[in-house]
Amino acid sequence: VVLDDLVAGRRIVIDTKFTGIVTPGWLREASLRSGYLYQIYAYLRSQSGRGDPLADRAEGLLLHPAILETVDEAITLQGHAIRFATVDLAAESAAIRAQLVGLAIK
Repeated sequence: VVLDDLVAGRRIVIDTKFTGIVTPGWLREASLRSGYLYQIYAYLRSQSGRGDPLADRAEGLLLHPAILETVDEAITLQGHAIRFATVDLAAESAAIRAQLVGLAIK
C-alpha cells in the first residue's frame, strides 16, 4: 500500500506481514526480522532517483498484526525512515483505527 500526502510532500510505503514481528536473536532473546528490513529498503531505494521527489524520501512501514503486544521501532537508512510496528487486533475497532492513524502521522 502506498499513501501519498501531496500537501505535506510525504509518501509512506506500507508492507503488511502476517507473521510475528520478532524472531529469536543470536545475541538477545528476540530481534526484528532483518529480511523484511532488506525487502522494504530495496523497494524504497529502487524507486528513488527517477525524478519523483516523493519516492526520493519515501518512508517504509512494516506493519504486523499482534495480540496484546506493542512494537514501534524506527531507523533511517540513506534518507528513508523505516518503521517496524504492530497493531493490536485484540483492541476495540476504534482503538485499532487510532493505532493505524497514529502510525501514518508519526
